Amino acid sequence: MKILVVALVLALIVGVIGAWLVRQRAEAQASLPPPVAPLPAGAVREALAPYQDALEATRRPVLRISLEDFPEDAPTASKVGGRAWWPEGEAAPVGEGGAAMVLLAQVNFAEVPATPGYPDTGLLQFFIVPNDFYGASMDRDYTVEALTQQRNFRVVYWADPSAPGQSLDIPSFEDEFYTPHKPQQPRRMRFAADTETLSARDYRIDQMLGGNAWETLENWAKSKGYDDRSVVEVFEHLGGGGHKLGGYPDFTQQDPRKGGPLELLLQLDSDDRMMWGDVGVGGFYIDPADLARKDFSRVMYNWDCH
Repeated sequence: MKILVVALVLALIVGVIGAWLVRQRAEAQASLPPPVAPLPAGAVREALAPYQDALEATRRPVLRISLEDFPEDAPTASKVGGRAWWPEGEAAPVGEGGAAMVLLAQVNFAEVPATPGYPDTGLLQFFIVPNDFYGASMDRDYTVEALTQQRNFRVVYWADPSAPGQSLDIPSFEDEFYTPHKPQQPRRMRFAADTETLSARDYRIDQMLGGNAWETLENWAKSKGYDDRSVVEVFEHLGGGGHKLGGYPDFTQQDPRKGGPLELLLQLDSDDRMMWGDVGVGGFYIDPADLARKDFSRVMYNWDCH
């Protein structure tokens, strides 16, 4: 008899708790905001429609870069990593305090499709000191002026890589995470000509959209009953990522340029064999007038990550 009473009491308690939980769930569901409308096909195009003419006016050539394994290496090839070609009799590039540099990338313009504003021949090289900043000059200040100081990176152009030269040895360094790439595992560059419009993270996008780009698109999304995913999709559509020569840049944080003449020279993105911090992106920037003169002494080097 006692067992039966205990069982009935337990059943009553369970029933009361169950009813309370059902009521709580119903009240919680009633307080939820109405469901967000799914993003329909064509919404990104609709969001950008008022700015389409302005976007098209920014269209410019870009050379998409694909990277492939290059175990045989070649001193004058367009590549990421590997052994750099260097003229005989010239001292190898070094950073502050004589710190050794590794080749981040080099572009042989004889292998590149003809592109307005770029040299037709010559070898352009990008060297960095392996350190916490991947050689970038962001350890003292984060301004365009600071980022153009080639203290621990060097951008060098050689007009005639067929001249007598040598292959620089790849220096050893203490931590493999001091470079975004693996210098001992070169990858060859392949180029494909394309065009693109202003990217979502270029500082000029705010001016084009008449204010803060994210807030402008967020207000549009709210007016349509969409959530922030739609804003993310618009930003992804405007993109800017990937390995490329020229075009418009991508950033994970902010564009350090607030104006001025600097445009993207070379961008290297994170992939399965290259990692800029926490899935970031690196870029080199130049004044087009300097590029026309083949003067790479004032190139800005920047990278950021999530």
